[in-house]
Amino acid sequence: MAAGPARVRERVPAAGGVGREVFTQAEAVFGRARVSRAEFASWLHFAAKVLGREAYAELTAAAEPGMPWRTVWAWWRPVGAHRAEPNLSGDWSVDVHDPVTDGAGEDGVEGPLLKVWSLWTGDRWFDLATGALRPAPGAGTYAERADEAEDEGPALFDGDEDGRRLVCPGTWEEPVHLGGGRFLFAEARGLVVVERGEVAPTADRPAGGADAGSWEEGVGEPWFLDPAPSATPLDAARLDAVFDGDTMVRVAPDRLPAALTHAPTRELLVGVGLPRHWAAGVTAFALGYDEAGPEADREGESAGPLHLGSFEHGFASSVRVLVRPDTGEVLARLGEGAPLPLARDIETFLRLLEAVRRYMGACWDPYPGEDGIGDFLREVEILSPGSPEHEVWEQIFSAVTVLGVYGY
Repeated sequence: MAAGPARVRERVPAAGGVGREVFTQAEAVFGRARVSRAEFASWLHFAAKVLGREAYAELTAAAEPGMPWRTVWAWWRPVGAHRAEPNLSGDWSVDVHDPVTDGAGEDGVEGPLLKVWSLWTGDRWFDLATGALRPAPGAGTYAERADEAEDEGPALFDGDEDGRRLVCPGTWEEPVHLGGGRFLFAEARGLVVVERGEVAPTADRPAGGADAGSWEEGVGEPWFLDPAPSATPLDAARLDAVFDGDTMVRVAPDRLPAALTHAPTRELLVGVGLPRHWAAGVTAFALGYDEAGPEADREGESAGPLHLGSFEHGFASSVRVLVRPDTGEVLARLGEGAPLPLARDIETFLRLLEAVRRYMGACWDPYPGEDGIGDFLREVEILSPGSPEHEVWEQIFSAVTVLGVYGY
């Protein structure tokens, strides 16, 4: 921070590590507006929290205790990061719930909780104070908060021109007042709880209200320390996080058909599995078997393809997904026609389904300057060169590249 953003920006191309990751994320979100050292520290603190770099966030807060605001916790998709969660595209809601008993900690009751629901993530319960995930509370132990907390002092990122000028994303509007100088902002990319810093005297702080001009410019290229998902192996934990562990079907080795001789396919169906259900917009995939394992696509074809499941795309005809038991090649059968190649193997097929889930939020609700659809298609080309030209994949991908979150 002592060097200032301009000098750091000059050194970034040759740098690495967490510092570069946090700096580039801060500029990707907030832009390059000229702000005070203290406000820039707020940007860095937010970026570190969003990226999960807690130690760096603590260092930033210690180096600049006069930050005008700080991030308490965040469940937020970073710019340029493509994750299945959070994804609040489409319909969503956030509600604060308070314990109905007097004593927190009694009968399993803790402090206030935040319930988050969206089309693509279902229900999530967070500890309002820390952001830690919590199980859904027992019946009768919590009740939805009827009114927002009263808060003394100015609201953060107030659009009133008489309010303090602070740079922020253009989507940080209509916060939920939590009390104690804390505010909740929620939008398609996730949610964040921020806390007001010490209120400087009016004469010492610039007026003008919330300023989203720098955010709208969409400048800055994020850089990430961790490798991209396409460069890392699939495992059960990763797929459980993307598809929800309850939907993953894994087959015991002795339940797989003897005709399935392709070793990598057997290993994936046992150790990683396939999702029981997958959806993106108007497109859905339903697995065609349970823990008993896949069967022949057509009765009596002991050496023929095995049935994995089916795609449904709006009002289009169903597409049956098959796998060759000897080579592991994944096929698509439309109607009664001959099967067509769909993916070179079942891992590629699964990675493509995962990619749609990871990129759908960026396709439907990109940040300013973020090319979500382009990033997705480039990922597909890495995973399976030529797949976008395939008729079946074109229909599947169109759910996020052509159609919106509501299917039109």
